[in-house]
Amino acid sequence: MSALTQTPTFSDVRWAVVCYLIDNIGSPSISISEVSHTVRRMLPLCELTDWELRDLIAQSAIDAGFAIEVDPQDPAVEA
Repeated sequence: MSALTQTPTFSDVRWAVVCYLIDNIGSPSISISEVSHTVRRMLPLCELTDWELRDLIAQSAIDAGFAIEVDPQDPAVEA
C-alpha cells in the first residue's frame, strides 16, 4: 500500500498538531478551528472525529502553554 493512501495513526495526527504549535510558538494563542483545518489538509485520511481532533488540539495547546481561541461560528462548536 502506498504511503499516500495509508490512514494516519493517532501519533501522526499528534505530530501534525505539535508541528503546527511549534511553527506558531511566537503566538500567545491558537484557534482550534484553524489548527483543525490545517491538520485535515495535511492528513485528509485522518479518521478522528471533529470532536476528537479538537480535543487533541486543545490538550496539546494547553500543555504547551497556549491560550485557546474557540470560533463560535464554527459548526462543530455546540452552543
